[in-house]
Amino acid sequence: MRAPYSKMIETINGLGAREIGKRWSNANRQVELDSFTFQLDPHRWRPVPIDWVPRLIGREEWSRIAAGVEQRLRAINKFLLELYCGKQDVVPKSVVYSSVNFNPALQMVRPAKDVYAHIYGVDLVNLGDGNYVVLEDNLRIPSGISYQLKCRNLTERAIPELKRPYRVRDYEIRSTYLRLFESLCNTRSPACVILTDGSYGPAFFEHRYLSEILGIPLVEGSDLFIAEDGTVRARTIDGDVRVDLIYRRVEDLELFVPGLTEAYRQGKVILVNALGTGVADDKLVYLWVPEMIRRYLGQEPILPNAKAYNLMDPKVRQFALQNIGKLVFKAREGYGGLGVYIMQDLDQSHRKEMSQRIIDRPFAFIAQEPLDFSKHVVFDRKSGGFQERYIDLRVYAVQDGEGRVTVFPGGLTRVARANTRITNNSSGGSCKPTWVLK
Repeated sequence: MRAPYSKMIETINGLGAREIGKRWSNANRQVELDSFTFQLDPHRWRPVPIDWVPRLIGREEWSRIAAGVEQRLRAINKFLLELYCGKQDVVPKSVVYSSVNFNPALQMVRPAKDVYAHIYGVDLVNLGDGNYVVLEDNLRIPSGISYQLKCRNLTERAIPELKRPYRVRDYEIRSTYLRLFESLCNTRSPACVILTDGSYGPAFFEHRYLSEILGIPLVEGSDLFIAEDGTVRARTIDGDVRVDLIYRRVEDLELFVPGLTEAYRQGKVILVNALGTGVADDKLVYLWVPEMIRRYLGQEPILPNAKAYNLMDPKVRQFALQNIGKLVFKAREGYGGLGVYIMQDLDQSHRKEMSQRIIDRPFAFIAQEPLDFSKHVVFDRKSGGFQERYIDLRVYAVQDGEGRVTVFPGGLTRVARANTRITNNSSGGSCKPTWVLK
């Protein structure tokens, strides 16, 4: 156990297993009452499972994480601008053109203030002693910041004794987000909306919660339309109003608002994140982010990538096939833990199937070395004791139209189920509050 946790363990022991169990039940009940949910599949919703014992991150450890995340976001935005509006030569053309998220129709379509990725999430794991590596970047529609906030707030209400021995960094996102929107629109009061895929979408809780926090209307596609002059309008009980900015939480804009893509191309509306950002979300493009940092910022990467392989290279592919049982394979366009194959956890038939898929479609996957990353204790209500589970950390950052980057302290700690290393909520993982100490 690391030294900072001694006070927390003392507090838990002082409360006793019976009282902790009672607080646990009350907190879980509050999750249900608040409809703090995530949809696992089209037929099943579940309250977000939370382990209420916080993860602690020290000040120096956090300083390095925050600096590395900011560096990465700035470099990715410069790459995207050069890719769509310049002559990009950091990432090979064969990689860019084979990405399903590269959109050639957006060539020379400049986003507001030349910023593509306004809201960014990056997945990290701790290899021990505060040495973090990057597993992947999330740029299309990075989700989970509401889980970070909700998890922290409920913990402080359910077991306030845990926080008292510590000086924890507080923060809020509202002012940063509103400053972001204003900086992109060049006005102090832009008309902004959050576009959701509806109450049956898997992350509807997040959309609703963000709408409440930010004070911005939550709309579905049917609430918006394109006017004759090409502007985007929202239907309200007081008549139609022009929309300046859409914080989109959907992928396929045309499915929800026909004509919205062209309105964006014509500069009639601002989208957060901008269209085209998804190419930097590609698991293979990720291999070149360290080189983006060197090229565009003239710096060495603060946070290294996990060691990964480009399977489009025949020699590398041969190596991967020879070591099929030792590697992790990821689908390039995968997200939410989908398309991740930890081969040492799979049997021979699955390894044979994966080998054939790599031979047939080497451009569709990357390989990564498996990592022995950190675990954290979770409370087991049945036994009244603790168990160890693998954890990662998704950190969120914002880059506004004036070039300011804000990295929100702590992030969302995601916890794997027993006997797995996949932490995503959509794959059955849980969450844990994360505190950065002053």
